[in-house]
Amino acid sequence: MPTNVGPEDRIVRIIVGIVLGVLAYLQVLPGIATIIMWVLAAYFLLSGLLARCLFYKIADIDTSIQEQPYSTTDDRAGL
Repeated sequence: MPTNVGPEDRIVRIIVGIVLGVLAYLQVLPGIATIIMWVLAAYFLLSGLLARCLFYKIADIDTSIQEQPYSTTDDRAGL
């Protein structure tokens, strides 16, 4: 699967994964919520580190594509 997560998105995912992992480790929420936080933390860390997101693939979203800078060359002149 090709990469589909851009650099800014990767940083956010890694930070969210670390925060969720710390909160799960500290057991801020009881019971099943802690397990869900562990799973989400692992998913965000892995998708941030590998730059691949399964949900982006399903929704056909690609944040790794950067906009090309505006070109001042006029290609319509036929030169």
